[in-house]
Amino acid sequence: MRISGLSSGMDIDNIVQQMMTAKRAPLNKLNQNKQILEWRRDSYRAMNSAIVDFRQNKLSNFRKVTEMNVYSAEVSGNKDAISVRATTSANPVSMEVEVRSLATQTTLKSSVALPEGTNSRTKLGNLFAGETEFDFTVSRGSEKSPVQQSFKFSKDDTIQDVLTKINSNDSAGLFATYDEAGRKFIINSKEYGNDTVRFEGNLLTDAFGMDLSKTENGQPANVVINGATYKPSSNQLTVNGIEITLLKKTDETASKELSTITTKPDGKKAIETIKSFIEEYNNLIATLNSKVSEQKYRSYLPLTEDQKKDMKEDDIKNWEARAKSGLLRNDEILVESLSSMRTLLSSSSIKLGDKTINLASIGITTGEYTENGKLYLRDETKLQQAIEDNPQQVMELFIGSSDGKKGIFDKMYDDLLVTLGRLSDKAGTYKYSSDITTSLNEQSTMGKELTDLNSRISTLAKKLTQIENNYYTQFTAMEKAINRMNSQSASLAGFMGQ
Repeated sequence: MRISGLSSGMDIDNIVQQMMTAKRAPLNKLNQNKQILEWRRDSYRAMNSAIVDFRQNKLSNFRKVTEMNVYSAEVSGNKDAISVRATTSANPVSMEVEVRSLATQTTLKSSVALPEGTNSRTKLGNLFAGETEFDFTVSRGSEKSPVQQSFKFSKDDTIQDVLTKINSNDSAGLFATYDEAGRKFIINSKEYGNDTVRFEGNLLTDAFGMDLSKTENGQPANVVINGATYKPSSNQLTVNGIEITLLKKTDETASKELSTITTKPDGKKAIETIKSFIEEYNNLIATLNSKVSEQKYRSYLPLTEDQKKDMKEDDIKNWEARAKSGLLRNDEILVESLSSMRTLLSSSSIKLGDKTINLASIGITTGEYTENGKLYLRDETKLQQAIEDNPQQVMELFIGSSDGKKGIFDKMYDDLLVTLGRLSDKAGTYKYSSDITTSLNEQSTMGKELTDLNSRISTLAKKLTQIENNYYTQFTAMEKAINRMNSQSASLAGFMGQ
């Protein structure tokens, strides 16, 4: 029980608090250090998020070969028979195309219409009363060793049950439908050009009235390109790096003339990707540079709770903004990451005879020294010309070559993972997550530092509580002594007055 100056007339609470102020200085310092460490971890988490977002959501897309396609293909003459798309392996060879037949699926339909009123809810037993069980088997390959998938149904199963069971079985490779208007069951193989697909079972012959001998076997396509005959198993094939989709037989189109494919390196897609990369890269380095060059205000330390009591809310915000500023100034991890990216961009090149193709040679340069490595596409015409003259080399500069040599995008993708690993080891961030609400790994360097600080704060706080209690104990003893003296004085005064 604490007695606050009833006998002495002293403000014991105020005296103790003044005595404890100096004692609490080390604790305040530890709490300030903890706050600074937490703010630094939050700053690292924000930088980690920015890098992950750039690497996972931007750079990973730029790395795709389709994003750096420097070729385009177009069809002249008969535009109804085919459609085309240039791949990154395209070459500027003109092609004349005649589509003689399209690839087909194996198909079987009901020979006659099912009874009037038959719909998807009709039960199999109502279609053929003489059976209680129905089976169906699809086979592929040789008759001696076929690959088979079998189904069994009861008389209470509906047509819809049959459709669901067949269509949901990936191994069957079939797509079945029921035409309620024509009252016919139709079954197709999903693959084109396979003439070894066979159907069996009383489900087809009895329930759906199908004639198995009328199965239309799948056939490959037949297309002639520059005099050479191709028979792809589907209606799509790639020749000279051009993906050709067959749409109609040439003699069934309006013009009935041949289709002509022309390929050229126009670079539209590649230039669009390069522009997007420059924009996203500049955004990233601006974010990182803003932290490593941020002003540090050394005299602004985190406020204690006692200090906040005497300040306005706006003053607290302004103070803490300066206290947080510069926590990652000249940070080693971020500075080295920025330097690595700049070096990568300036050193990447492709040799072509006695000529070197690099960013500068295709019109991409950095800004002034004060812009800290910001990229500019100074001359788009120069980039366009480089793509037209050396399309393969420009593409390889950014996405690498087929022999495994990496381009700018892959190198930067790998380098940034190293940076993210260092951030993870130090601050406990996650290398593949840009979510700033994700909890941090407490086994990281900073996580362990925080654990140690919390332990020291807890120990010191207990020690200060004990010291404060001791002060109150001493003052309580003094109050009791004064009270006894006052009692004795009063008794003596009373005795003397008698």
